[in-house]
Amino acid sequence: MPNRSYRIGYAFEYRIRKWLEKLGYFVIRSGKSRFPDGHAAGKFMPIPQFIFPQFYFECKTGKYLNKEEKQKGLEIKEQTGLPLVIFYRKNRKILYWIL
Repeated sequence: MPNRSYRIGYAFEYRIRKWLEKLGYFVIRSGKSRFPDGHAAGKFMPIPQFIFPQFYFECKTGKYLNKEEKQKGLEIKEQTGLPLVIFYRKNRKILYWIL
């Protein structure tokens, strides 16, 4: 059985995945605990303050990426041209910021 932190993170990632699918995105999840958590693709779907047809996403129970994750995110953005959206939660609300 996975540890408690893993279960909490996975549950939040599952919640984000279902929310994106409900908005009309096709979501591909990265296996295991790899960075980033997944890739979302679809038509231009309006999510407040940004409209992207495709993006990578990372789900965090806290708001911040560590130094290594931030570097990997910038490399992915440079190589693919796709933004990395970091979803996090605060008081049971889903919030995000764009790297």
